[in-house]
Amino acid sequence: MKKFLIVLILVVGVVVLLPVVGNSMVQKTLKENIDLFCANGIDIQNETTENSYLNTKNHYEFILRDAPKFVKFINQYSDAQLPPYVEAAIGGVTIGVDIEYSNFPIGSKIILDIYPITLPEELEQELKQESINFYNYIDKLLQAKGVLYHMNYYISKNIFDGFIKNIDEKYVFDNGNELVFKLLDATYYGEGPIIAPKGIHTNISEITLDVKADNQTIAFRAKDLKSASTFESQSTYASSASLESFSFLLKEQREKKLGLFLEEFKVNISSNVQANAGEFYTKMSFKEMEINSKDVQSIKVSEANYDISLDGVDKDSFEEFRVLTSHANATNSPDFEQKLQKVVTRIFSKGLSLSIPDLSIKEIRVDNEEPIDGFKFMARMTLSENPNLEQNLKSSPKEVLEHINLASTLKLSKGFFAFIKKNAPLVGLAGSFAKKENDKLVFEVKLNAGVLSINDKAMN
Repeated sequence: MKKFLIVLILVVGVVVLLPVVGNSMVQKTLKENIDLFCANGIDIQNETTENSYLNTKNHYEFILRDAPKFVKFINQYSDAQLPPYVEAAIGGVTIGVDIEYSNFPIGSKIILDIYPITLPEELEQELKQESINFYNYIDKLLQAKGVLYHMNYYISKNIFDGFIKNIDEKYVFDNGNELVFKLLDATYYGEGPIIAPKGIHTNISEITLDVKADNQTIAFRAKDLKSASTFESQSTYASSASLESFSFLLKEQREKKLGLFLEEFKVNISSNVQANAGEFYTKMSFKEMEINSKDVQSIKVSEANYDISLDGVDKDSFEEFRVLTSHANATNSPDFEQKLQKVVTRIFSKGLSLSIPDLSIKEIRVDNEEPIDGFKFMARMTLSENPNLEQNLKSSPKEVLEHINLASTLKLSKGFFAFIKKNAPLVGLAGSFAKKENDKLVFEVKLNAGVLSINDKAMN
């Protein structure tokens, strides 16, 4: 009995002391991340803590004091570098963060609410000058946490999930102009560090932006947006995205409407440089696209596909190309074009292979005319290694062609060829080289040992 009481006292004592000792795992993670941000341009403007027996709640207000330093910090986690004007656009913004976690060490879940409290200083001043009423409206929206990013982060599993708070706002300006913005049912989940996740999946039910101003209407719609990305490194990744529908419309009172409408859009992009050579792949498709312009009432394109891959790319040259182009927007180097040309030439000199298994359109319709059958294009090109490529380009371009092997086939309907010929008359000259297959024109283009041929007819 005495042993039982001793054990019971110990158990009760541990349970009582657990929250007092605190959740060191969570506290350590929070401190590391806050210290990291504070060392890179962020200052803590306000901090409060609320403790209960079971939970701890922290409230922080961070202000971006040193935008250039913060942008430099963010750029190290991204392939695409932020351009310099971003620094001016985000300077002085204040971000609120509410954090809640369990005091028990066995729990490793952090609940975060992240939301802007004030606009960047430059934008804030512009809004005050243009419309104090609109500025007050935006300020009230932010103070009410109208723009909020919720996250559940599980430290021990290194995974996260969350949502973006629904936004459904309408504002009428003093002059009668109107603005409507919606962001509905946006959710996400992923894995890896918060700053640089290894994978992230996003779903957004609807994005809407309507602007009515000065007899002009701008309408943007995107429905059922899904995206997924995984990152092994900045050079090895896979991304995909899909849209049920997308539309953009610009309409003026006395002009034809300008617009783009897209249905069932899908795209997949991947890059892999883990093997001996780099491999890159892009595939895109959509069920239907309609374009309205001032020249034509509408052009409708049905069932389009784009499938292309590149392999055998020299890894070292590509890495140099990636770093150079990723900093293109962030630097104003006068010799950028020269460096870019040099590294591209080096990539080609090492050799590579390009494959296009499918580039096609099933049908096209102009205005209310009868639909026209489209085209299908396939190609395979191999560029063999050529250490003298840079010199050949300057002195003997014909020698460059000897390192290219190309086999391609283009099949297009007679109606589509007539449509192209009508809009670009010079294309009609190619008709004499065509091979007829039922209602289609076929062009088999080959380049071998420097000799170009179309349907086995050499081109001198």
